[in-house]
Amino acid sequence: MKKRSGLILFFLLIIGCVVRFWGINFGLPHIDCRPDELAVVNIALKFGSGDLNPHFFCYPTFYLYLISFFYAVYFLLGRITGKYALLQDFVTEAVINRTNFFLIDRYISAFSGVATIFVVYKLTKYLFDEDTALVSSFLISLTYLHVRDSHFGVTDVFMTFLVMCSIFYIIKCYKDSNIKNYIFAGIFGGLAMSTKYNGLLVIIPIFIVHYFNIFNEKLRFVKLFLDKRILFFIGVFVIAFLFGTPFALLDYNKFISDVLYEMRHLQIGHGINLGIGWWYHLRFSLFSGLGWSLFFFSLIGIFVLIKKDIRKALILGSFPLCYYILMGKGYSVFVRYVILLIPFLCITAGLFITTISVKILGKYKKYKPLLIGFLAIFAILPSVNSIINFDRLLTKQDNRLIVAEWINEHIPKGSSICQTGSMGWDKVQLYPTLKSLEYKYEKYVEKNEKSKIIETMTILNYLKRNDIEGYRLFVYDEETDKFKFDGEEVNFLPQFIIAPSYPLYIYSNIPENIRGILDSSYQLKKSFKVIDEDDQENQFDQQDAFYVPFTGFKSVERPGPNYYIYEKIGEAN
Repeated sequence: MKKRSGLILFFLLIIGCVVRFWGINFGLPHIDCRPDELAVVNIALKFGSGDLNPHFFCYPTFYLYLISFFYAVYFLLGRITGKYALLQDFVTEAVINRTNFFLIDRYISAFSGVATIFVVYKLTKYLFDEDTALVSSFLISLTYLHVRDSHFGVTDVFMTFLVMCSIFYIIKCYKDSNIKNYIFAGIFGGLAMSTKYNGLLVIIPIFIVHYFNIFNEKLRFVKLFLDKRILFFIGVFVIAFLFGTPFALLDYNKFISDVLYEMRHLQIGHGINLGIGWWYHLRFSLFSGLGWSLFFFSLIGIFVLIKKDIRKALILGSFPLCYYILMGKGYSVFVRYVILLIPFLCITAGLFITTISVKILGKYKKYKPLLIGFLAIFAILPSVNSIINFDRLLTKQDNRLIVAEWINEHIPKGSSICQTGSMGWDKVQLYPTLKSLEYKYEKYVEKNEKSKIIETMTILNYLKRNDIEGYRLFVYDEETDKFKFDGEEVNFLPQFIIAPSYPLYIYSNIPENIRGILDSSYQLKKSFKVIDEDDQENQFDQQDAFYVPFTGFKSVERPGPNYYIYEKIGEAN
C-alpha cells in the first residue's frame, strides 16, 4: 500500500511539473507580458548593487532576496563557465535580453507550485487518511488557476506554498503539541508573511490549536498567551518575517506608507468596478479557476468536514475563511487573490469524494478505488480543459514580438512612432534613437538615478557596438491632446501610430482623440489580429493586464493584443 501510494504521488508530481512548465517561456524576451514580473526582476537585480533596501514595500522582500540569490548563483556559474568575462557582460545581459532572469524567477514559482502538491498530500494524510490525501493532491496538481499562476514569476504561488507548510506544522501541533512543531509553524508562517503580508493570518489557526491543547491539558486560560510554546511560535514568526524583510524596521516610514497604500488599493479597487470581492470571487475567480465540478465538490466538502469533526474544520478552515472575509471586502478583485484558497478547497473536495464513495458503496469496499477515481476525474475535467487551452496558447509566439519584428523590418529607422495604450503593457518594445538615449542619460545624471544611468549607458553602448539605429518614440498626452518627444511638445504628427486593441477595457482602448486623428490624417498600413474581440465566450481578469483569456479561449490565435499600424497620409513610399 505504501509503495503504491508513493508511486501515485510521484506520478502526480510529474504531471504537476509538466502542466506548470509547459509554455513557461511565454512572451520572452518581451519583458511586460506578465504584470509585476518586471518589478520583481528589477528589484532583485538592483540588490546586486549592494543596496539591499528595496525602497518598495508593496511586497515584502523575502521572495525578492531569494530571486536575487539565484541571480548571484547564475552570475557565478557564468564566470566559471566563461560566459561572463567581466561583470559588465552580466549587466549587459540583464539590460538587453533578460530572458534568463525572467525564467529563473518563473522556475522558482513553478517549483513551489509543484512542491505544494507534496505538502497537500502530507497535510491531508496526517489530518485524514491516505485516500483523501491522494485525491486532494491529484486535484491540486491539475487545478487550473494554480497551474496557470505557477507559470508567473510573482509571489502568489510561492507564498501559498509557505502558508501550507505552516498549516501542516500547525496541524501537527494539534496532534503532537511538541514545541518543535510550534517553531516550524512559526518559521514558515513568518516567511509566508515576508513573501505576502496576508501570511500573517496563520496566527489564527495556531491560536485555535493552542486553545484546544491547553484545554485538553487542563491548563489555565492565561496559558493561551503565556505558554512557552506559543511564545516560541510568536518569536520565531517575527524573526522569520524580519529575516526576509529587515527593512520593515530599518526603513519603517516607507514600510508603513506602502502597506497602508496596499490596504487602500484593496479597498477602493483597480481601474474598473467589477463588484465587491466576496461575490465576484465566488462566481468568477473560483468558479472558473477551479472548474464548475471541483468548485461544487469543494463547497460540499466544507460541510462534510464540519459534520465529521468540528475541531478539524476550525483548524483547517479558519485561515481561508478569515482570508476570504478580509480579501473579499474590497473592490480590487484580481483572480490571483484566491490562489491561497485553492489547496484548502482541494482538500475539502478530496474529503467529499472519499466520504461519498464510502457512503455509496457501503460494504462493497473493493470498488471504492474505482468510484473515487471516477469522481476525482469528473471533478477535475473542466480544469484540465482550461489548462490545455491555456498552456497551448502560451507556447505560441506573443503578438507583441511579431509586431516588433515587422516594424524593425518594414519601417525605416529614425521614423517617428507613437504607440497608444494606457499603461504600457500593450506597447511593442522598440529601441529609441541614440540621440534620445543620450538625452535621457543626461537627465538621469542630473537626478543622480544610478540604476537608470547604468541601464541607459548599457543600451547606448550596445546600440553603438552593433550599429543599431532606433526610432523617434513619441508619446501622446491625453490631457493636453498633444504629442511629445523627449519630454517636449511637438507641433507635428508622428509618421506612424501603433494602436493596440483588446477586450481589457482599462488597458487597450484607442483614445477618442486619437481615433479622430487616425480618421483624418492616417491610413491603415498593416493589421495583426489574433483575437475576435466580440466573442463573448472569452472572459478576462479585467483588472489585470494579462493578454490571454481567463476562460473561453475561443477565436484566439496567440497571446497579446490586436495591433493596427497606421501611416500618416503623404508619408508612404
